[in-house]
Formats: sequence, C-alpha cells, structure tokens
Amino acid sequence: MDFIKKIPAGNMMVPLLFAALIHTSFPDGIGFGEFSQALFSNGSVKVLMALNLMAAGSQIDFSNIGEVIKRAGVISLARISMGLILVFGISKLFGREGVFGLSLLALACGVLNHNNSVFISLNINYGDRIDQALAGFGSLITGPMLAMLVLGMGGLANIPFLAILDSAMPVILGIFIGHFIKGSREIFSTSQKMIIPFLGFSMGSAIDLRNVYRAGFSGLILAFVVIAIVGSFTVFADMKFNKRPGHTGWALATTGANAVAVPAMIAEIDPTWKAFVGLATAQVAASVVVTIILTPIITDFWAKRFKNK
Repeated sequence: MDFIKKIPAGNMMVPLLFAALIHTSFPDGIGFGEFSQALFSNGSVKVLMALNLMAAGSQIDFSNIGEVIKRAGVISLARISMGLILVFGISKLFGREGVFGLSLLALACGVLNHNNSVFISLNINYGDRIDQALAGFGSLITGPMLAMLVLGMGGLANIPFLAILDSAMPVILGIFIGHFIKGSREIFSTSQKMIIPFLGFSMGSAIDLRNVYRAGFSGLILAFVVIAIVGSFTVFADMKFNKRPGHTGWALATTGANAVAVPAMIAEIDPTWKAFVGLATAQVAASVVVTIILTPIITDFWAKRFKNK
C-alpha cells in the first residue's frame, strides 16, 4: 500500500494496469465459472460506476449546488468547445482522412468522450468535497451520444431524454440520500475509496495494451491532442473562470474506455464511415491507454505545484 500511495491515482491505476496486462496476455479471459468470470471481466463496470456516481452525488449539498454547477459548467463547456473546434476545423481543412494519419472519426470519438472513472478517482485524491461532487455532472457529457451528435448521425443525433435521466438517476439519488440521511455523506465518501480499486480492475479488463502498437504514431497524436490541447484549454478555463488551481481540468483530459466502440457504432448508422473504422478504433484505444497513464501523472504534478497558490 505504501508503494501504491506513491503512484498518482494508484488506488485505481495499479488494479487497472494489472487487469490490462491479464487481458492482453489472455484475451479470451481466465474465468472458468460465474464468479471468476465476473471478477476477471469488465461486466461489473456499470454497476460499480453507478455506485460511484451515487457516492459522488451524496457529496452535493443543496447549499453548495450552485458552486458545483458553476465549476462543472465551466470545465464541461471548455472541453466540449475545444473538441468541437478541433473536429470541425480538421473536417474543413482536411476532410474525413484527417491529418498526420489521424482520422476525423478517431478525433471525434477521442476528444468528445472522457473517462469519468479517472475523473472521479483524481478528484478524490486532489480535490475538495465540491470537486468530488463534479463527477455526477461529468457523467452527462461523456459516452457515444455526443460524438454521434457532432457527426450528425441520422436519428441518433438527438439524445433521448431517458438516456440523460438514466445517467443522472444515481446522482440524484445520492443527493437525496446525502441530504436526508444523517451520516450517509461520510459513509459514501469512505465507500468511494473502496469502490475505486474494483472499478479500476474492471475497466482494465477490457483494455488491450497491444492497441498502442497497432495504432502507431497516430494513436499517440490523438492522446497528445486530448491532453495538450483539450486538457490545457480546460485547465485554463478552470483557473480563469472558476479561480481554481486547475487540477480538476487536467483530471478531465482523458479518452473514455467506451469510446473504443463508437467508431463501429457510427459506421453502422452511416456506412460511408466503414473504411475508417479499423484504424480509428485502434487510434482511440491507444488514446484510452496513454491518457489513462499520463493524465494522473500530470494531475498529480499540477496539484502539488499549484494547489496551495
């Protein structure tokens, strides 16, 4: 545990990378029954994420909900705005083929989908109670729908109200439990630290580290764009408008694991994208792996350097 504590977001990163190594070595899994398969797969991600969102919601007090919305609104708008600028700019200048081998499809999926689990874990380590509550709102701006909306994918361009309500439900439930049940806020705060390692392992069980090699240099370019361009702008907005140290902005500078499946989903809706699916999937997967590793390191450095200023 002393070693894990020295690693940025180590309570999530160590189980995640360990599970990724297992999945990379044994792609077909190592489970032989219901319990072992559940333990060594990513089948538990959704329920663990829902529990984590409920715990995050419990940290929202009605007295500080205005500050939570303000902080979340600033960093969310900054991240989405820069993503839109990049996607439409590259589309206008270079078309679907993109630039430097990075396709437009991979760019849209990579910059418009963050890893909310990493965001939660880093805010637990480096943020205050309000920062920890931001994760509930962060869940509303990630997932495949945003990329589909931006690329204008037919009938799925409109995000269903029930999908938004479904994402918000654990947060809303957590808010009411934290407000009306005395002592539950402290219990949930402690439980998040228990959930995070299992969530990290479950996420890692779907990551194939070989995708970094398969994507080549273009996968690293996508990770660079997510961190250096989108992340930097988000940090700037957090410091400028929220008057915060900026580590929360860095915590948002990732590509979500579920973004790997988005290129194929988009190609099913619009077959004209099919030629780009294979490369885009590898590039997005590479960005997922690289940002999951680098973003906690950058956030740790930034928090230690600027948190007290």
